[in-house]
Amino acid sequence: MKKYKIFIQTSIFLLFTIAVTGQTTVNVITGLHSANTSHSGIQTDLLDLKSINRLSMGIIIDQGIDDRLSVRTGLIYKQNGFQINETFGMDVLGTELPIGVKVAAELNTLEIPLMLQYNFKNIPGITPYVSAGPSFSYAQSGAIKTKATAIFDFTVNNTALDLSSDNYNRFGVNGNVVTGLKIPYGKGQFVTEVGYSHSMTDVTSERFLVDTGLRPKGWSFNIGYGLSF
Repeated sequence: MKKYKIFIQTSIFLLFTIAVTGQTTVNVITGLHSANTSHSGIQTDLLDLKSINRLSMGIIIDQGIDDRLSVRTGLIYKQNGFQINETFGMDVLGTELPIGVKVAAELNTLEIPLMLQYNFKNIPGITPYVSAGPSFSYAQSGAIKTKATAIFDFTVNNTALDLSSDNYNRFGVNGNVVTGLKIPYGKGQFVTEVGYSHSMTDVTSERFLVDTGLRPKGWSFNIGYGLSF
């Protein structure tokens, strides 16, 4: 916990120093996060982990350093996790219906990015950009949801995860790459972007029953609007 506090304090000081001379743009974004996990400690021939698609939202602060470079930070909410599906066919009145079970693990996560962004200025009317760097995440809550699938999904069980136990790592460090476009409109700008993130830390700790090697990863597709100050 102490190392995260030191990092956050250092980041705030750095951003304040840059803000004295640079332009600040605040973007409100929302979109889709397609989440999955890498799983070095799980036998892949036994489990087929599939992605879950969930809404994400947040505030992105683009703090200018010069005409080309800026620092990207803010606060983003997203759901990380994965799901497992088992389906079989059942003949009902001469029609085969898919029936099965779906188990989804979900983590409600807050992320603070600290990335370096390069803004391309050579295309009239739009500004392409690419960002890369780390983000620091905190899992607020989590659950394992079991659903029966038969044309529609029906929730059978919803079990909350005790993330406060020593079995889990609530804090995570992630690597990120984002590419997007800024499109001027009115007094501000529309933004549209695609990003990929991959955790560099495991969700489960060394005290967990087995070494799962679960690390969240996923693609994000966002749109938003921003104003400069």
